[in-house]
Amino acid sequence: MPLRWRPELWLDLRARGCQARLIGAGWRERSLAAASGSGRGAAALGAALSALRLADVEVLPGQARLRVADEYLLHLLLHHDGSHAQVRQEAQQRFRAVLGDGARHLMLLPMGRQRWLASALEAADLATWTETLQHAGLRAGRIEPLLHAEWQRVGRQIRDADAVLVLPRDEGATLLRLIDGEPVDLAWERFDSEDSASLERRVRAFARLPQGRRRRPAWAQTGSGGGLLTEAEEAQVIYLLPESGTLCRYVRERSGSGGGPDGLAG
Repeated sequence: MPLRWRPELWLDLRARGCQARLIGAGWRERSLAAASGSGRGAAALGAALSALRLADVEVLPGQARLRVADEYLLHLLLHHDGSHAQVRQEAQQRFRAVLGDGARHLMLLPMGRQRWLASALEAADLATWTETLQHAGLRAGRIEPLLHAEWQRVGRQIRDADAVLVLPRDEGATLLRLIDGEPVDLAWERFDSEDSASLERRVRAFARLPQGRRRRPAWAQTGSGGGLLTEAEEAQVIYLLPESGTLCRYVRERSGSGGGPDGLAG
């Protein structure tokens, strides 16, 4: 995490609310004050800022860092060894093919090992949020997907041969497939966030395909005996990062008969 020379205002905008935090200067993510507001989009931003001003905060920074949840975005995970401009051009072309020629704000951020997270945000949404900040005497600074901020915080902790990172959201979950710590697949699953059975089914389906060893580079496809990895050697690890921010780890055991995941073993 980069050094902050002065306090910063972070706004985490989710589908059903917003959390505003005043983060202190320094290396660590130290919260000086926090407040939440309910609603969607601009309404949630305004409510959170109003609540923060009531939390004995005398002066707010003039600029806000906006971290946007997945419900507002469309993500692409790109594998590209070209320049930033070349990756951006490919992302624009792919978004245009899916979304058409409408106005949108494109964010392009590195995920490591020539992997890029491209995220598209409707320009109208961004304009409305910017106007809300201006009415509060603030300007929009860095705008980034909440997904990328979370990956930066926990990605280095995950180095398993085959893992799935589950990021619960207000209206579903984002699933990120990792092979040897490298993100190789990404999916957004919309469902009732209080339905744990739906979450379990979506994670199981996502975890089965693609098979990890098929996505792993040839040099990494070796097991304990030096040969190719077998299904039994590929115990799959599931990581859950709830809103509390505490990374939970589960091991999904595989059957020795070459079947798919059997279940969760803590």
